[in-house]
Order: sequence, then structure tokens, then C-alpha cells
Amino acid sequence: MDSITDSIRKVLSMCREVTAWRESFDSGTSEWYTLLALAQETHRLLISLPAELLPEEERPSPAMAEILDALQEATKENAK
Repeated sequence: MDSITDSIRKVLSMCREVTAWRESFDSGTSEWYTLLALAQETHRLLISLPAELLPEEERPSPAMAEILDALQEATKENAK
């Protein structure tokens, strides 16, 4: 499990690096926009993993976890 957590940490770091580049650089090429979209979607995917898989520093606080659980339940109820 440590190798998974380490991989998630590395990928999240790369996503944040791309986000930082976006603020200072924009080549205007389709490849650049593809890289940005890939970083954003990857970040969303990793953050949606179960908290146990996330590195300690990425895990939501207990209060935030409660809020997220409530939102998830509300979403399920609205989908019915």
C-alpha cells in the first residue's frame, strides 16, 4: 500500500506543477491544453479515491470528511 500512496503523492505533485506552469506559461498549443486537462482530470480522479489510499497530507480532516459524506448522501437522495 505504501507504493500506491507514494505513486499518488508523486502524481498529485505533478498535477500541481502543471497548474503552477499554467499561471506563468501558455504556449497556446493544443498539446498544452491537453496537458492541462489531463492534470485536472487526474487530480479529480486521485482525490476521489478512498481516503485510506491517499497520502496522510491529502486526507480530509474529520470535519471535512463529515461534510463530504453528507454531500454524497444528499446527492444519492436527489438522484432517486
